[in-house]
Amino acid sequence: MSDAKKINKPWSKWLTLLLIIAALAFVVVKLPRGFSEDLSVIGQGKNVVVVVHDKEGVQSMNLMSMVNKVRGEYADRIEFRVADANTREGLAFAEKHQASSASLILFARDGRRLGVVNGESGAQDQDALRRALDEALRF
Repeated sequence: MSDAKKINKPWSKWLTLLLIIAALAFVVVKLPRGFSEDLSVIGQGKNVVVVVHDKEGVQSMNLMSMVNKVRGEYADRIEFRVADANTREGLAFAEKHQASSASLILFARDGRRLGVVNGESGAQDQDALRRALDEALRF
């Protein structure tokens, strides 16, 4: 009997390792994704918040961090997108909507621009960000 257990023991270790790897893979797949740059969702029936982001700017990084912390609370009501201020397209989008980097541009379901929230003054902390989103999008 003890010889049989010794033979099966390596298999059980491999099986356990395989199950752990499978569980970790499942968890990674379910983690929140980064922000999409697909701005074609604006005006398609859901509120959209576009983060104008400059990956080299401290204020922009702080705003992105705050948005990441609260976006789960709004996932069923708002599509969050990013316009990269370091690309020609992102910069043109920001200029068209009169927004600087470290800003949020808020759009209604029908695509109307509801406003711009400046990350430096309008969203200084998570509570201020929530208030700005709730007021602009009437939640």
